[in-house]
Amino acid sequence: MRVEGIITALVTPLNSDGDLCVECLKELIEFQYRNGVSGLYLTGTYGEGVVLPASVRLKVFEKALESAPSSMYLLPHIGSSALDVIVDLGKKLRDMGYKEVSVVGPIYHKPSRKGLAEFYSYISSKTELNILIYNNTGRQGYNITPDDFQFIVDRVKNVVGIKDTSRDVDQLLELVKRFGDRYFIAGGGDSFMFYTFIVGAPAHICGISNLVPEAAVALYKAVKEGSYRRALEIQFKLNQLRKILSKLTPETQEALRELMKRRNIRSGYPPRHLVYDLDQKLVDEAYKLVVEILEAIKI
Repeated sequence: MRVEGIITALVTPLNSDGDLCVECLKELIEFQYRNGVSGLYLTGTYGEGVVLPASVRLKVFEKALESAPSSMYLLPHIGSSALDVIVDLGKKLRDMGYKEVSVVGPIYHKPSRKGLAEFYSYISSKTELNILIYNNTGRQGYNITPDDFQFIVDRVKNVVGIKDTSRDVDQLLELVKRFGDRYFIAGGGDSFMFYTFIVGAPAHICGISNLVPEAAVALYKAVKEGSYRRALEIQFKLNQLRKILSKLTPETQEALRELMKRRNIRSGYPPRHLVYDLDQKLVDEAYKLVVEILEAIKI
């Protein structure tokens, strides 16, 4: 895995009946590619994969392969509460031609370190795919530490990296320094995008880039060019936007959907239980900030 830059954790656009809006997905992919995003993280947290039917997730993976340019990196997330679902998705993805998948740590019941290794070893043995561990401490309810990662990779050769959404810059730095020469280390958590690149991680898997990929890509380029003040200004503006989004909905991606519509980006419907009544004054405030951000990065 040598992808660098911004990987968008793409929202999954559904029709009103809960099936995939194929045309919406195609448009989303084109929008991301046109604005310089390096890759797409499919059916992750922002893509709500854990609550989607396996049939819809498979359709996302299939249609993304058909729609994305060959130069765009695609990383399917196949995490689930059920191990058989993970393995079945993985086998089907292997048959589609995918080489790598991402899997969040076991959810609901906290595993031991040995259990984590057994979990990823089993998936690897059944699917024969490379695996990027998704460490999402908030969703899992526990942290996969650098020492845990060492324990896993010592036992599971097909684990090729980790997406770290611990929101702990010290942990991310340790992962980069201990493993960055051999494994793919990606940052997560959009308020940490600047720090992801400053500590030397090659990529950030980003949710807010669904709405403003231009800003996320500009931040990455600014760090690469050594324009740290500019990068920090973009990060600060994105953090302000995130604060408004957090007031709108507990699930940020649903607020993003509403703002994406303001940009004439078809983001589809969410799963049925994630429908919220949004404060339109806050939506207006957020969109005003989006316009400011987009204007600022042109300078």
